[in-house]
Amino acid sequence: MSDLSIDYEVLNRVRGNLDHIAHLMKQPGRDMEHISGASIGVPELARRMDHFGDEWSYGIKKLTKFSVNASEALLKIKESFEKLDAELAHPNAKGKKGGK
Repeated sequence: MSDLSIDYEVLNRVRGNLDHIAHLMKQPGRDMEHISGASIGVPELARRMDHFGDEWSYGIKKLTKFSVNASEALLKIKESFEKLDAELAHPNAKGKKGGK
């Protein structure tokens, strides 16, 4: 192993948390899309409820997308560090396999 270090346990925990957030947010986002302010009965309140639902659903979708993208980015970082760590630990491995 080289001098390069990263705390994979923390990275994996953060990825797990982000994946969990994305999972938790998907259902409320879908539910909010199907709620109609018309059931309230008062036209102005119904209009405001619909507006709130649209904004809330949009925000939840953005948070979900961010969580998924951040988790994927952390996975790429982890994979890149693992690859680099292996290359630094065995610098002559490429040459022995017919590389440079």
